[in-house]
Amino acid sequence: MKNPLIPEDSPFLKHDTRKSRWAIPYHPECLNARLDALLTQNQEFINGKKILDVGSHMGTFAYAALQSGAYFIHGIDSEEKMIVLGKKLFQEKNVSKETYSMQACDALQYLESVEEKSFDTVLCLGMLYYSTEPYRLLKLMLRAAKETVILDTFTASYAAIQGKDAPQFYKNITDETLKLPIQITALTQPEKKDYTLPHSFEYKNKNLGMITLPSEELLEIWFQSLGADFKKLDWSSYKTRPCTYHDLLTPEQKKSSHWVDVYTSGIRVSYVLKK
Repeated sequence: MKNPLIPEDSPFLKHDTRKSRWAIPYHPECLNARLDALLTQNQEFINGKKILDVGSHMGTFAYAALQSGAYFIHGIDSEEKMIVLGKKLFQEKNVSKETYSMQACDALQYLESVEEKSFDTVLCLGMLYYSTEPYRLLKLMLRAAKETVILDTFTASYAAIQGKDAPQFYKNITDETLKLPIQITALTQPEKKDYTLPHSFEYKNKNLGMITLPSEELLEIWFQSLGADFKKLDWSSYKTRPCTYHDLLTPEQKKSSHWVDVYTSGIRVSYVLKK
């Protein structure tokens, strides 16, 4: 890719522990392709805009949004150490302090505290499924946005492939089921490589967290109920093969897959929501 927003030697990539993930790896090819589809191809909602980045992690997308011409960006994340790292990396890259701010906080509490239409655009790129109340989060993000919400999230199909034991359980989740307006809540490990999910609990001496996965059909019903026009983003230019969730069940299938397979299969989807 010519003139990538995040070059291979970027400190944002050097500090990211997620390079080897099978689904959405943070290596230069995947990251910059996603930045292209989510930000560059939506310049009208980025350039010159005041933006909120919900679940900003270390600020990689926030930095890329500024590189794409954003006027100001505020990043929020529940993990204090990611906010600290993000501020350090922005200083390392000599980003003007007048163009950004970062805050460790609960997303729902923050969104309830801000005034309506406080930001032109709200980004939610890989965080919705970590919320225990995704509909409420969507509603609050649309309230905070003057114009647009850009959303990138896993769907209920992810529940069919999650974990090493997926082949034993996927028969309980069918193609027909996933076309319904349903929401699946699945257990996960709350302790990730460099962050901890905000809502976790103990069960049989184990810490567990939850991911909340609405189907694509349910997502679009939610959008309509909230009065938002929506456009599903097209990832076909990156497509390498026909793919469904059946092709991503075993550890071997996951390891040999291309990152865009999660979008081709509908396991992950992206939308632009307009007020």
